[in-house]
Amino acid sequence: MQYFRTTGKLIAAVLLLTACAKGKTGEAQPAPVAGTYKLVWSDEFNQSSLDTTQWFYRQPGVRHNGFNDSSAVYTLPGGNLVIEVYSDTSASGVKHYTGMIATRRQFLYGKFECRVAFRNKPGSWSAFWLQTPTMGNPMGNPRVAGMEIDVVESLPDDGRAYLNLHWDGYEANHKTAGIKTADVGCNDGNFHTYTLEWTPEAYVFWIDGKEVWRFTQAVSQRSEFIILSSEVKQGTTGIWAGSIVPGGYGRKGSSQTRMVVDYVKVWQKQ
Repeated sequence: MQYFRTTGKLIAAVLLLTACAKGKTGEAQPAPVAGTYKLVWSDEFNQSSLDTTQWFYRQPGVRHNGFNDSSAVYTLPGGNLVIEVYSDTSASGVKHYTGMIATRRQFLYGKFECRVAFRNKPGSWSAFWLQTPTMGNPMGNPRVAGMEIDVVESLPDDGRAYLNLHWDGYEANHKTAGIKTADVGCNDGNFHTYTLEWTPEAYVFWIDGKEVWRFTQAVSQRSEFIILSSEVKQGTTGIWAGSIVPGGYGRKGSSQTRMVVDYVKVWQKQ
């Protein structure tokens, strides 16, 4: 996924957060789930590899300045998913590997939550998001066409969380809304929970059980799929993720540029 600078109408907000809520063990707490919600789908990544009956590798091949490859996606003993950004050097130069997976199932409304630890280095960013398969079609009607819903984007050397919405495609008609929070430790390598409640009337976002943003102006009424991704794109200071680390991110298994996912869960009203 990419941050787009829109030529359409920009709706922006800035909202400050207080410190993350902590439980007895020091772990961030999930957003409260009302009794009317029921867990309908989850993956805690307890298998020896990615469960490809629930996920697929999205957009394999060249993406931005990286190469989306299944080798960048793997599970760890104990039940964590890793999406690692790593680099290989050859006579032709440095090649950066990235990963992106999406759910085979689409969802319409509900609470969507991911417990994840981000660690990004310059030139890379990671995200937990939802996407419509009909982005911008029809144009001017995000209720029918759906939207890109970025529950969280994590940037390098930045403790703030970035929450963004995109609709009407990614070209001249593209529109967006979003906030960036105060420092919530988003890129500190520790687990935090990021939650979206999506209803026909609103999107409500939480970080570590605290509501941080509510948006009601344009809400998708179209089923969407969930995406987990890490990406690489060359920028400059102050331009999204910045410049790619000189020499790359290290070989697979030794790179510290990664997202580690504990679980993804979906609740829906019954």
